[in-house]
Amino acid sequence: MSSYFITTEATSDYPSSLKEKDFAIIPMSYSVCGKDFDGDKNKLTPKEFYDACRNAKTKEDLPTTAMVTAYTAKEFFKPILEKGHDIIHVGFSSQLSGTFDQLCAAARELREEFPERRITVIDSKAACFVEGLIAYYALRARDSGASYEDCVKLVEDLSDKSAGFFTIEDINHLCRTGRVSKAEAFIGSTLHIKPILHINPEGKLIPVTKAISKKRAMRGVVELAKENMLPASEQKLVGIGHADAYEDALALEKTVKEELGVENTVIFDVGSVIGSHVGAGMLAVVLLCKNKSVR
Repeated sequence: MSSYFITTEATSDYPSSLKEKDFAIIPMSYSVCGKDFDGDKNKLTPKEFYDACRNAKTKEDLPTTAMVTAYTAKEFFKPILEKGHDIIHVGFSSQLSGTFDQLCAAARELREEFPERRITVIDSKAACFVEGLIAYYALRARDSGASYEDCVKLVEDLSDKSAGFFTIEDINHLCRTGRVSKAEAFIGSTLHIKPILHINPEGKLIPVTKAISKKRAMRGVVELAKENMLPASEQKLVGIGHADAYEDALALEKTVKEELGVENTVIFDVGSVIGSHVGAGMLAVVLLCKNKSVR
């Protein structure tokens, strides 16, 4: 049993295929088609979620999400602390949600309640499996004997180096949730443009470039990853994400292995929380880069 836990949120889209010990994920709630889900005992599979999104008949049927509250975070962290573990939490970008502030508030209260325990909440400046990849490296370091302090430093360093490049099928989802302007969404939809985006050094979602077809957008994602990545020898894992587009993800994985020279990849589902903002069809490449400033 480890002396400290690594934790993160459901926004990390951490693949269940990567079985981990002393690791926990805070579930996050969402609603779709008038039904509420807690993301834990009551949740949809990715396929069920995206089918529900496709079948939405009104704007009210489209998915919405809720941030984690300080109370929920405390209830999640407390049993771990009570068992004598310290916690390093890899948090969802503070620029994309108020969840990070809520987690920090929970941590402050718990430090008073458990003065002998350590709990550190770190802004990943990331979302989706970019956040999850940081947790992955933290887990590898911890299980290789890294101290608590060294693991905290690693997470902080990786928050500036982990990056994801992705494209989406329908830009209107980002407009609906306030991630792009109505003008950008109108132009994108009218011209059938597929935007290619990433999260910048501050943790904000920004467009990098655009393409006029899914095939060209996938090519653009690979090119951006190739131009900005750290050497293949430093990539312990590269993530290939999809929002109910598995066949496209397989094709993307094949191209990534061939052109980026990496071997260890994992295909992950974009879950319901991130999926509420990007919609079905999203494709992503997640890996370590020189920094988050895209050239």
